[in-house]
Amino acid sequence: MKAFHPTFGRQLWSQGLRVLQVYALPDLPEGSALRTLLGDLRKSLAGFPVVPVPDNRAHITLDMITSVPADAVGEAERCALADGSRAAVAGVGPLVLQAGSPLAYRTGVRLDLHPDHRLADLQHRVRAAIHRVCGPDSTAYPLGVLHMTAGYAAADLDTDELAQVVHRVRPGHAPVTVRRIELIEVYWRRVPVDGGDAGAGAVGWQICWDTVAAVPLDATPAAEQPSGR
Repeated sequence: MKAFHPTFGRQLWSQGLRVLQVYALPDLPEGSALRTLLGDLRKSLAGFPVVPVPDNRAHITLDMITSVPADAVGEAERCALADGSRAAVAGVGPLVLQAGSPLAYRTGVRLDLHPDHRLADLQHRVRAAIHRVCGPDSTAYPLGVLHMTAGYAAADLDTDELAQVVHRVRPGHAPVTVRRIELIEVYWRRVPVDGGDAGAGAVGWQICWDTVAAVPLDATPAAEQPSGR
């Protein structure tokens, strides 16, 4: 496993830079199985040079505007992005998924998500909405297998050892419901990590964001939704 460094398009993402992204956010009520799984995963990462993701930053990345930073996107475009996303996902309704098992991958720990066909459809709807507002060259984020990241590596480490540790987290699966997506300004900050001998002095990246607009996954088709204007 290699240390994680966030990227903005094809360049490294500098500390303090803000970028517009769209995330699907999971329900995380107190006592839920997903909250328990994420908490147990964080405990399992203690002693490894990995920056864990707190409950209030659990997310599924759908897309990123990579053509310009957030401060270059004006209020009119932001409203158009929110309205376009709302129209694009109208009628989709909440998504019910299963998160897990935890996987150690090349730059951290993630939770697999399945069945993911409706989630992938949601992602493509969001990308189409962004393209209608910002143009077809506005998104260079790769559309791969959707997942939820549980931790970002702050140093190179033995993936085999970490994989064994996260595999012992039980239960290793949890149901998850997604009821909303959000247009957000994402930024990263550097944080020290207590990773034992393997990560002595390691500094990793912690994800932070501010919400621009929240869009519920309403089961009502667009033509039937009442106008908010």
